[in-house]
Order: sequence, then structure tokens, then C-alpha cells
Amino acid sequence: MKKLIFLFLAVSFSVASQAQSDSYQALRNHFIDKPDVHAFSMSGLLCRMAVGFMAPEESVLRQAMRDIKHIRFMVIPKEEFSRQQLSVKGFRQVLQKDGFEMLAHVRDNGDDVSFLLREEGKDKKKRYFVLIEESDEVVAIEMKGYIDPEIFKDEKNKLALNY
Repeated sequence: MKKLIFLFLAVSFSVASQAQSDSYQALRNHFIDKPDVHAFSMSGLLCRMAVGFMAPEESVLRQAMRDIKHIRFMVIPKEEFSRQQLSVKGFRQVLQKDGFEMLAHVRDNGDDVSFLLREEGKDKKKRYFVLIEESDEVVAIEMKGYIDPEIFKDEKNKLALNY
């Protein structure tokens, strides 16, 4: 019985360690014990339920979340980056070394938002990373699943920024 429990725990920990990209795991390990750092994780089903309550059925957000399997996000005070002499720009380089490709980088009212993507296998499996640098905090969001790029081709789903 002890061997069976040990085997179950070993498999559980190995699966959990595969659930995050190395870059997200490094960021989490580096900041998780710092004050005012918050990290959350939820299944795609739970996220779709939350989006379902907030967004109308035809919304692009709801369409985008349809095939997302898991989401992790972390909020880190920007002063913590400065205190440790780290930068968001440096972390973007870590993401690119981890196989993420930059899809878009947007600046809006002083906030920097980076959208990155990493292909994982042949079955439409992808890992998305959104890095948001605001004046007082950094938000890192990692999503595993698939977002159909066709939903953004519709004119009403275009990204619009006000400068």
C-alpha cells in the first residue's frame, strides 16, 4: 500500500511540474514568497464559467476561452522587480529563450502588454503568455490550450486602442 501511495504522489508531482512552462515556474519560484505577490491557477472550465457570467455569448473573450484548458496568473508589485534589480524586459528575453514567440507588443497609456505564443505538439496545443507591465505592478498570465485566430478576423473583433 505504501508503494502505491508513493507511486501516486510521484506521478502527481511530475504531472504538476509539467503543467507550467519553465519561465512561468522560474518567475513563480523567484517571487512567490515576497510580500504582496499573488498567484492563482484555475482550470479552463472554471475560467469559462466566470467569463460566461461576465461576457455576452457573442463576445470575442468568450469565443477565445472556448478551448483553453488551464490558466495561471501572478500579480507582482513592480517595486519588487526593482528591489531585485530585475526587469520585465529581461523576463521577456527569458520567455523567448523558453521557446515563446512574440505575437504582439502594445503600449497604451503607459502600460506595456506583450502577447507571446509557444507551440506544443501537433494537436493544436499551444501555450500563451500575456505579460502586462503597469505603473505599479506586473501581471503574468499563462494559458494552455488553443485560441482560434479566425475569431480575430471579424471586423468587430479587432483590437482597438485609444491614444
